[in-house]
Formats: sequence, C-alpha cells, structure tokens
Amino acid sequence: MKHLRQVKASAGSGKTYELTHCFLQRLVQSGPPASASASSACVLLPGGRCGWGDILAITFTNAAATEMRDRVIRQLKSAALGQPLGGLALSPEQASRWVDVIMRDMGALNIRTIDSLLHLIVRAAALELDLHPDFQPVFATEEVLTPYLDVLLERAWQGDETMRSLLREVYRAMAWRENSTGFLAGEKLLNQLRGLLDDVLLGRFEDISPTETLHKRLSEVESLAVTHANIFLSAAAASGLSFSKNALAAVEAIAAGQCKTSAYLSKASASDLFLKKPVVSDEVQKAYEAFARAAGVLVDTAPLLRQAVGLAPVLLLARTLVQAFVQNQRQEGSLPGLLIPHMARQVLESDNGVPEALCRMGSRLTHFLVDEFQDTSREQWYALRPLVEEALSRGGSLTWVGDVKQSIYGWRGGEPELFDGVFDDAGLTALAPDGQRDNLPYNWRSRREIVQHNNGIFGPLGQPDMAAKVMAALLPTGTPPEICGQAAQGLVRAFAGTEQQCPENAREGGLVRVETILSVDAEALGEDVLERLCTLLHEDVEPHHTWADVLILVRSNGKATLVADRLIRENIPVITENSLRLAAHPLVVQAVALLSFLDNPEDDIAFMSLVCGSIFREHPEAAALAQEDIAGWCAASRGGPLFQRFKKRWPEIWQRLLAPFHSQSGLMTPYDMTLEWFARLDVERRYPEAETFLRRFMEVLHSAEEKGLATLPTFLEHWRAKSGEEKVPMPENMDAVRVMTIHKSKGLEAPVVIVPWTDLRARMGNETVMVEREGLRLAVGNRKHLGAPYHQELARQCRENVHLLYVAFTRARDALYVLRTSTVGGRGSTSDVLDMLMEEAGFTAPYTVGEEPATHDAAPAAKAAKASAAAPWGSKAEAAESLEGEEAAASADTAQGNAMAPDAGDSAGFADPAWRPMQWLPRLKIFRNPLAGFSFRAEDRGSFLHLCLEHLHITGNPQADAQAALNFGLGHFSLPVPDEAALRENAAAALQWFASQPQAARWLQTGWPEHSLMDAEGHLLRMDLLVHEPWGPLVLDYKSGQPEADHVAQLQTYLACLEAGNDCAPGSARGLLVYLDLRRFQLVEAHGVSALAERCSDLLPATEAQA
Repeated sequence: MKHLRQVKASAGSGKTYELTHCFLQRLVQSGPPASASASSACVLLPGGRCGWGDILAITFTNAAATEMRDRVIRQLKSAALGQPLGGLALSPEQASRWVDVIMRDMGALNIRTIDSLLHLIVRAAALELDLHPDFQPVFATEEVLTPYLDVLLERAWQGDETMRSLLREVYRAMAWRENSTGFLAGEKLLNQLRGLLDDVLLGRFEDISPTETLHKRLSEVESLAVTHANIFLSAAAASGLSFSKNALAAVEAIAAGQCKTSAYLSKASASDLFLKKPVVSDEVQKAYEAFARAAGVLVDTAPLLRQAVGLAPVLLLARTLVQAFVQNQRQEGSLPGLLIPHMARQVLESDNGVPEALCRMGSRLTHFLVDEFQDTSREQWYALRPLVEEALSRGGSLTWVGDVKQSIYGWRGGEPELFDGVFDDAGLTALAPDGQRDNLPYNWRSRREIVQHNNGIFGPLGQPDMAAKVMAALLPTGTPPEICGQAAQGLVRAFAGTEQQCPENAREGGLVRVETILSVDAEALGEDVLERLCTLLHEDVEPHHTWADVLILVRSNGKATLVADRLIRENIPVITENSLRLAAHPLVVQAVALLSFLDNPEDDIAFMSLVCGSIFREHPEAAALAQEDIAGWCAASRGGPLFQRFKKRWPEIWQRLLAPFHSQSGLMTPYDMTLEWFARLDVERRYPEAETFLRRFMEVLHSAEEKGLATLPTFLEHWRAKSGEEKVPMPENMDAVRVMTIHKSKGLEAPVVIVPWTDLRARMGNETVMVEREGLRLAVGNRKHLGAPYHQELARQCRENVHLLYVAFTRARDALYVLRTSTVGGRGSTSDVLDMLMEEAGFTAPYTVGEEPATHDAAPAAKAAKASAAAPWGSKAEAAESLEGEEAAASADTAQGNAMAPDAGDSAGFADPAWRPMQWLPRLKIFRNPLAGFSFRAEDRGSFLHLCLEHLHITGNPQADAQAALNFGLGHFSLPVPDEAALRENAAAALQWFASQPQAARWLQTGWPEHSLMDAEGHLLRMDLLVHEPWGPLVLDYKSGQPEADHVAQLQTYLACLEAGNDCAPGSARGLLVYLDLRRFQLVEAHGVSALAERCSDLLPATEAQA
C-alpha cells in the first residue's frame, strides 16, 4: 500500500467498507496476533514493525467511530468463521486470535474522532500549557466567558469607573451606530459579544488600528466630502446652473454628511448633473471632479470606519473577558473547544513536541486513516500534520477518504480545498513521493434508476460551462467576475467524475418523482408544501412502506419543526431531533413541574402544569377532576396560593396524591422524590412507550445527585441551564417518520427519502472580518459594501447549497420524492439550478422515473408498532393488542395482582390512604423546624462576613470599599439579613478595619480564595485565603467572635497539609487568624501560636513587614 493515498468516495460508494478493509490490512501487516500488542511509544518492535495500537482511524463523528469499530470486530469474527474479507490474507486461526487480542485490550483499538485525538494531546500536556489538569472542553465559547462578564458587570456596579466607561461606550454604540431599540440590555450585549468571542479568543483582532486613529480619519473623510460638496454647489449657483432633481438630492445628501451612493457621484462630466446638459466652465468641472473624488472616498470608506468605530468598544469588552479567562486559565475547569486544535498544534510544533506527545499517549501512531477529510478544518489539519509528518518519516502512511461535493460544513470551518491540497504539501510529498489517487466507482446504496437519475442531474456540474451558468444563477448581479469564475471552478473540481456505476448485482428498479409547487409567497409556499407532503405520505408511501422507512430532509431545524407539527396533526408518528430532547417530553415537563412546585409551593404556574398534566389528572384517584374546568376554576378563584385553594376545593385528592410529597419535600433528594412519584402514580405501566424518556430523566437526576446537586433548588438551577442539551438516543425500532436536517443525514440512508423544499439560498450572518483600507486595519461586519470578502463568502455558501442538494438526493435507497419549490418572482435559489440541471438531463418537471419496487408484507413487529403509534398513549387496547396467548394471560394476572397498578374502574386497587414516600425506610422520630434553615441566625453572621470579604475590592478608600462589599453581601446572601442597625454597623466596621490594613489589598489581589486541600485521610479542607509570600505560604482564616483552641488546631491542620504536599520548605508555612470583631491578628505556626496583636506586621517575617 502507498504511503500517501487519497480515496474519492461519492455517496453510497462504500467508504466505510474501504476504510475498514484498509485498517484490517494494516492490522495484518503489523505481525502475527500472538506477538501483536498496543506497542509503547518508547519501545521498538522487532523488524521495525508497528503495533496494532499504532494504527489510527479518524472519523468525523462518534457514531461513525462506533460503527467502524463494530465493523472491524465483525469482519474479524467473520474471518474466524471462514468468511474473510476479500483481499485479506487472514486465516481463521489468525482472525480468531486477533479477536481475542483486541477484545482483551479494546481501549488500544485506535478508532476515534479528530477532536478526541487533539483533546488527548492537550490533556497530556496540560501542565506545560498551564491548564487545569481535569479541564473539560466546552463547545460554546460563550458558556466559558459569560461568567467573567458577570464579574466585570459587578465591578461596574461597585463603582469601577473604567468598566462603567467601557459599558457606556458599548451601549452608546448599540443605540446610535446599530439603531438598537428596546430594554433588554443584557441580551443585546450578549448578542453583540457572541459573534466576536471566538475570534478574539483566537487573537484575530489584536492588531487593529486604534479607535482614535479611526475617529480622526472618519472626521477627515466626512469633512472633506462636505466641504467639496458645498464648493461645488456654490460654483454651480455662481454660474447660474440648474441641477436636475435627482442630481441635486445626491449632492445635497453629501453636503449634509450623509453617506448615500448615487450614479451622479461618478459622471464623466459635470454637465450631466444639470438640466439640458449645458456646457460648464472649467471652474465648475474642477469643482465637480474634486467633489466626486471626496464623495467616492466617503461612500467607500465612511461606512467601514463607522462600523469599526462602533465595534471598537465591544471588541475591547470581548478582549477584557478573554484576558480575565487567560489569567484564570490554570484554575478554570472549562476550556473552549475552539482552543484545543491550536493548543495541540502548539504542543506538537514545540521542540521534541511530537516524540514527547507520542510517549505520553503511549503510542507511536504510524498509520493514519482519515474519514470525511473534506470537512476537516484548517486548524485541525495543521494540528494533525506534525504527527503525519513524523509517521511518514518512519515509513508510515496517510490514507484519507472523502468527497468534496459532500462538503457541507463550511460554516463550521470545513475546508474542502484540503482534500486535494495534501498532494501540494511539499513537506509530505518529499517524504512519500509515491502518492496514489483512487476513486470508488460503484454505488452500493441506491437502486439502479435512482443512481442513473442522479448521474444525469449532477454529472453536468463537472463541465465548466454548466458550472458557470449555475453560479451565475445563484450569485446576485454585480458579483465580481473573478469570484464567479473561482466558484465555478470549485464546482467543476467537486463534481468531476460524479457519475457512478451500478455493480453487477445491483438492485433493479427504483423510483424518482419530482413535482413542482409554485406559490405566491413564502408563507403560502410552506402551507402548500405541507399539504402536498401529507397527501404524498398517505396516498403514495403508506401503502408500500412502514413509517420507519421514510426520511424527510430539510434545511433547518425550524423547517423540521413545521413538518413534525403538521404530521402529528395528521396522526402520522414522527421523530425529529427536537422531539428527542428530554426537556420537551410532556411527562418530563410534568415531573419538573412537580419538583418546581415542591421547591416553591407558591409557584402557581408549576402547580397548574402539575395538576393539568396527564400523569396527575388522568390517574384513577383524581377522577373527580376529569369533568372539571381547572383553568376556569383557577381564573375565577381568589385568595392565596393556588395549591391552598386546590386543597380546600379537592381535599381528598390533595391528601392522597400531593400531601405526602409536599410534607416530605425537604427530606428527599430530587431523584428519590421523582422515583416515588412515578411509582405512586403508576407512570411506568401507564406510559410504556415513554420508558426511554423516563429512564433517561432518572439518569440525569442520579448524575446530578452524584455531582452534589442533591437538593431541589440546586437541581432545578442545573436543569434550567443544561436541560436543552439532554437527549434520548434515537429509537431503533420505533415505526415513525424521521425528519432531520440534511446536515444530520450525512452518511445515512433510508428506503424512502422526501425532499420537500429545494429553494435553498445563501444566508449571510453577522460575521466580523478584518480588512485593510488606506493603511488602516478595521474589524467590520461582512456586508455588501465590503466588496470581495462579502462576495467570496456568498459564493462559498452558494456552492455549499448545491452540495446540500447532492447529499439530499443521494440518501434514497428505493424511492426519492422531490418537491421543486419556488415563489412567484423568486430568483437565486437552488430551485433555479435544479431546473437547469433537469433540462440538461432531459427531464421536465413534473416527472417520474422508474416505479416503486415490489414490497412484501410488513413484518408483524412493524405492524404492531404502527398500531401502537396510532393508539393513545398507555391505552388498554394498545396493551392488549401487543400481547398474545399465554403472554397476555400472564400479563393480565400480573396486572391483577399488582396493587401499584390499579385499573381505572377498580377502587380496590387504590393505594393505602396512609401511604407516604419511601415508606420502606425505618420510621425515625426526628425533630425538624422547617423554618430554621430559612432565617438568619447568629451563627450565619460569620458566613455573611465571609461573603462580604470575598467581594471586598480595595481602592484606597476603606470606608467606601467596606460599604460596597457590605451592599453586595446584603443583596446576594442566601438568607435575608435582618434590618438591624447594630448588625450592619458592626459588619461595616469590621470590613473597614480589614480594608485599612496595608497588606490587605495585595493579599486579596494575589491570593487564592477558598483554596482546597486534601488531608492524609482523603478529607477535603478549604482555606479562606492562601497567599504565596517570598518566605513561604500564608493561610488567612477569617473568624468572628472570640478566640478558640479549635481555630488554632484548624489552621495547624492546613499548615501540615501544605508541608506534606512538598509545596514549601519545612516550617515555612504560617497561618494568620483574622478576628474581625476584635480587630486583632494571631499568628499560628506548626508548633506554636502567638498572642493577639493589633498589627500583622508585628507577627510576620520582616520581609513581609517591609512589603
């Protein structure tokens, strides 16, 4: 096999099969299985071979990695049974041994995503990169940096004039430069920052021109244009010339400082601006020429300068957030995933970077196999390249598989040009000059008619003339010709050799049906498409296929939601990505409503969601509610919280179903509470089809409890922040139509594919780019007046839209249905491209190619699934139809004997009125004051002072600093602080005393608050403040009240841990007890303690006193 091998794999050509075959070939070449192992990076195998752990397959997604891993094991098992993969020299005995060796060390089977590989490299070098050793990558940069925004806003609130000034500039820019309106200032600020954080984090806007320079140049441009406009107007008036109406408006707009473009600003002669085009004097002509030059500069430059000036404060704020993150990076537990490729590259390109990284990972990584290479970003490739170069220098190899015409992730950084660019890399080709290009010619997915149809539609895109026509149709008038030409060349390269062959044993037949839908506007088009889609499903698809065979592909999640909502109204079962979101499931919504109500019984919305939900209202013991208009009762009743009124109106239901949970809400964890709720209301039996969602929700509750979120408030806060990320796995056996975006369908197939919208258009966002004008470097939005960058991005999106069409059309196995959509007068969408391609292929929509393949009767399981989907959730008919013979009888017996699963009409099945949650626990007599934890007690005063000290910012004015810290504590303490003058005055005086200490400012600025230690027994200790002094560590412990021996013992424990951890020289660690009420210090050492002192400088080493 060649050391550099490119494999071009069109849709359905078997690229995963090819990668698996290549992986197994490398596996066999690594030596006999008896001696093969996951070799250490620091050990050479005999004969210079590599171990099987040195073969790395890189996939685009985790699902693809799992699939390939399964295929490798499956092929080895097949070979062990005497059915080896073609072209693989592997005996059954060897294959059997390989299976045994790999299964014993599955972790060494190197099949992973590129993100996981780079993450592994960065984690191994966390110490050198000054990262937290247990950092967690976070996909959204905003999630990591937003907490620092809260800190900066807090500083502004406490009077930091620098932050206040910056915020004023930011909001002034939003109000005046962006014409921003409304009162949601926080969200508007975040919207401004979101588009900048990634770029600022990567250092892309470090060298922009200063704001003062931009202001100066903008003023010069505006002043010059206004001056020359007035000179021109005066010269024309002096010559008695009369302007045409439009020309006068154009000149006066410039004279007023308005930046309005006009054809009158670039005329060859000034006479074109006047009525009857008179002959003008040289003075007027020269005045016009000067005006035209100045106006042209204004029109071209002023919008960019204004944007840059308006964006400058937001950029400065973004930089401030990033600087705060970088300074705290060592303690920060989260790391933006955006930084990982850059950090991995930094590690690998350092001195001895690659050998050290390989040694740390325990592998020499000799052979690389990369899937979906066309969607690899440039940053990922630059990070991976040093490893590839090292492997090639040792006789290793790189095999990369992909298809440029399936490159649809440009918005996420995918660079299709890299696919062919590897052969242009002189460094790699010098090490491996014998490169090889292969093409997988056969389509193993689709039936013959579908393959031939797609060949006819997309094949012409490989011709330069057709590609040029396509890009001309997609790009707006005025696009620079060179950009149109480059985009057309990109299409030609992507679609060259698109035509696929059918293998000899290809399945015959196949159906392609293309229909046209033309509507007056976008809203009408959406309704027409949904109407036709439902008819198509009922009349054409349902008679031949189960619902699970159908895949509907759309551009966006919004479109997917529209389709799903309509199909649900048509009683067609449907699955979308959003329908698998845990937080959206109705039973989960009701469970969360229960927890919210128990956390805050006065939350009427949560209570209504609970009692109006199917779990509660449809339970047999709540039958009295079935005929009640609870919403109307709620609106009509008055007086107190809703649950109190409900308890008076339906006391028996309250007592049986809600009171046991209400009375135990403070004694049970959210997990136990939800588990008992589901058991008491028999949720699992009543809703068997929701089992996946309910079990996943219980997993989330259990995981949160393990993380310490074991109370209702903490879990609910976590759920509100993270619930949108929780999903259940895609059900494999659910008979439902799948609706997903084309991007998500990459690599998938389905018997029936429906593409309901074909009018895809480029969508320019709010991307910020760096441009250079007149020697100035500007950060501006990528808008039309920017010129080339705007048109290049537009062309890239247009090409990618054509790729999306190709991906959508090539998912079908047996039948492809396409609705060619457009609106009256609509131009510039991929529907226009489709028309051109259909005409070139000899098709005129509407048309049908082939016929529906002969179908067999659906399997009994599929029929049962369809019947189950059509029946109401949890209905008895559904349960009865799904059981037969002895199973039904056994199930009936079980249900009859189950006291926790009563029949709706069987009152004997009701639970014992004395039932209570977790009644299996021993009954313990525990005195509990339910209000004790919600009132400010004397012992809470110390915690309150600690909070104030954590937010004490010393500016040189002790009194003001203390008052600011006190105000923060009053506003943020977890309990209401009594409005007692003595309490507040004493707290303010204690804070002012500490703020006036000469060393306090440095301690608070450089020290580590709430730093954790672990003692020899594994107990976690937490210090109030740890300061690293020149002579050793200093531990500060704040105390209120009087000195106690326990205070000294506690500090000495901290000091012993510090010295045991070899963090300091023996005897150098010291502790300082800070008695806030007494205004005294006490020095604590390992074997001694000082008397109380007024000044800490009297206790600490002389170097500290001098400081």
